[in-house]
Amino acid sequence: DLMIEGMNAPVMLKMDSRGVPHIFAKSDKDAIIALGFAIARDRLFQMDFIHRAATGTLSEIVGSGALPVDRRFRQLGVAEAVKRNAALLLEKSPREAETIGWYGIGVNHYLNQLEKATHPLEYRLLGVEPPKEFTAEFTMALLAYMTYDLSFSEKDLNIEKVQAGMSADDFNTLYPKYSSWEKTIVPDEEAHWAVTKPRDITNSSSYATAAGSWLNEVPIAEGFFEGKGSNNWAVNGSRSSTGAPILAGDMHLGLSLPAIWYEAHLVTPTTNVYGVTFPTQPAIMEGVTPDIAWAFTNTGSDQIDYYRLELNAERNAYQFDGQWKPLDVHVDTMYVSGSDPVIESRLISHIGPVLEGPAGDYAVKWVGHEFGNTLSAIWDMNRATDYASFDKATRNWDYPMQNILYAGSDSIIAIRSTGYLPVRAHGQGFGVQDGTTSETAWIGRVPFDELPHAVSPDRGYLTSTNQRPAPKTYPHYMGQDWRSIYRSRRIDDLLSNKGQHTPEDIASYQADVQSGQAELFLPLIKDIEGLSDAGQKLKSTLLDFDGNMMLESSSARLFTRFLDRFVNSVWDEDVFKGGSTPKEIYILDLIASGNETWFDVQETAEVETHRDLLRLALDETGGKWKEDGYADRTLGETQSLVVRHITRSEALKSLWRGPYPFPGYKETLSPAKSNPVYSSASWRVVVDFSTSPPTAKGVYPGGQSGNPLSDHYDLHMQNYVSFTYYPLSLSDNPDDIE
Repeated sequence: DLMIEGMNAPVMLKMDSRGVPHIFAKSDKDAIIALGFAIARDRLFQMDFIHRAATGTLSEIVGSGALPVDRRFRQLGVAEAVKRNAALLLEKSPREAETIGWYGIGVNHYLNQLEKATHPLEYRLLGVEPPKEFTAEFTMALLAYMTYDLSFSEKDLNIEKVQAGMSADDFNTLYPKYSSWEKTIVPDEEAHWAVTKPRDITNSSSYATAAGSWLNEVPIAEGFFEGKGSNNWAVNGSRSSTGAPILAGDMHLGLSLPAIWYEAHLVTPTTNVYGVTFPTQPAIMEGVTPDIAWAFTNTGSDQIDYYRLELNAERNAYQFDGQWKPLDVHVDTMYVSGSDPVIESRLISHIGPVLEGPAGDYAVKWVGHEFGNTLSAIWDMNRATDYASFDKATRNWDYPMQNILYAGSDSIIAIRSTGYLPVRAHGQGFGVQDGTTSETAWIGRVPFDELPHAVSPDRGYLTSTNQRPAPKTYPHYMGQDWRSIYRSRRIDDLLSNKGQHTPEDIASYQADVQSGQAELFLPLIKDIEGLSDAGQKLKSTLLDFDGNMMLESSSARLFTRFLDRFVNSVWDEDVFKGGSTPKEIYILDLIASGNETWFDVQETAEVETHRDLLRLALDETGGKWKEDGYADRTLGETQSLVVRHITRSEALKSLWRGPYPFPGYKETLSPAKSNPVYSSASWRVVVDFSTSPPTAKGVYPGGQSGNPLSDHYDLHMQNYVSFTYYPLSLSDNPDDIE
């Protein structure tokens, strides 16, 4: 039994063999207090680190090396948004303010009993103290950090250079608004939309930023990039061998230790929910109850705009709608461990932070600058009992925008691209916008009922893999830069080509590493002649390759090298250097249309075609293979997963785990974008509703504890890399917990 001052009654806090807390409480308040205590005990440094990252105060504990991170989060308005939204919490969302207060009671109880000898290892290594008190700012910082991680893209800035360097026709060919390759989440035949008046939004508040070089490649502050995404899918009873819905989800994020997620099970008079949450969050983020389950993928919609400004010579005003508007100046102080404070001034516009970039001055408008009700949505999702109550709960979800998949004992499967989708006055937000006029302003948000969604479609399954949510008939601008098409095509094939799927089938798809690139690009080499002996040997090997990026495959390794060489040779023009290259799939469109312009190598006098570049890629890759003695080295010998400590510090490399041989490729269902693999599925879960309560299993890389000396620090790693799962217990009887 656990009794903390502030609780109404003792709580049964039972830790299972993996260190997962199962909390049995007589009230929600007592359960959340216990959850705060348990997570603080296991993940205190992680809670503090993410709070400091989002608020631009890492330098206070780790020194000047963190200044680029602190500067970035302050420049982009993230740090200011955290503080402002935390201050607004009681006014805007009193229920959630109270809930965070409960959570804080548990965290602060743990903090108050800490002694120096029991400080988490990282504090002792850094010679600094843990936080004195948990406040709502910690919770809002995590929400801002994840919204930044999943939506703060610089694609608009990168694309501006490309647009300026080619004709409009060429740009539209290489960066099309729509692609025939796409399989949207909601297809045309399930269209449901009609246009109504957008929901009003407030103007962006003022946020601070600094002059200087702000496009820093800071790993912990990387924001959204193409390698981030997720999968989820569900089949209904007609497509399930069990006769009931089966749901699966695996969220793809940058991996770290302590693990991103924390498993917990809460049983109160209002809920019985098992799932994963982020440290600092007083609810289960993705979970399963006796009645329902849900899983996320990132929508990847355009939730940020950059506006080019015209500043006066004194740099204290900017042109807007024919008038000069004054800029505010904010002087900010960053405290640095072991060094003098750093003082910087930041410019503020009515649009948002003003950034001084290499090609001019830009104001940033981002959804994360606004107050959001996502915490309210999560709380109610934890207590939903059917699709109607779940759908009602998600109406409060603001950001980051997510494709939320639902399955339940009511036999319904459903999905909605949920969150704050801005409406622009001129209808689109691709590329840098004109900041001198209100004609490009955000004027509202798409109403909830018009967000792309589907409920129990006739096809019997639903899936999302970060692709375009809706076809070109959808009336609202969502974005123009969607994930590559390979995962969406692969899972659609797997789900559509089999009448019924077992729970084991559904889980096996999370381990699938069939390459869509191999399927589409290898047929191009069949007729390539005039190869060197090494090139011919490679060609024969690749034509026999089945495209499965398994550990034991030597052809998989050769294929990745060949395709990388070919694609890089296509996009060799100066306009793409330091900018944004087109997706490789559009190379196939160029070939099909007979457009050979982009295949000409810039450094040679000859005029090359795509066949020449294929020949070159085969010969060069084959030549390097020959130099290696035609070694039969497998993918498992050359590709590995490494999970770094949250600080990513080389000095703390003993706290990293890996390398582990790891299968996959860019955009396989189980992804391996880079080598080493640093980003992949952060939580895999499968839920079968043929039993009561539903049968659920899951796994994430790492373990429950943030203490590197604990067995629970990395307990799950072998299960994770072998694609095996742990059972997730929804029992409301503490005696059942092992």
